[in-house]
Amino acid sequence: MREMDLLEQLATASVPPMPAARPFKDGVRRKLHPRLLVVQIVEFACGATCLGAAHLFVALGAAAIFTLTGLWPVAKDNDDR
Repeated sequence: MREMDLLEQLATASVPPMPAARPFKDGVRRKLHPRLLVVQIVEFACGATCLGAAHLFVALGAAAIFTLTGLWPVAKDNDDR
């Protein structure tokens, strides 16, 4: 009979409301966005900047050769015909 008393007490006990759940978007903003930003900055610094600098130096080298010799370097064909 004591079990029934316990169940009856639990049935009438007040339960505090559940705390409001933070939206999924907040978690994504807090955890994922800073990581994506860091990855994109590193990718740009290592990839795009180096590739752009390489193309710039090729163009500057060709301009220097043209200035010194008067002949524009001929592009190499990649066709294997």
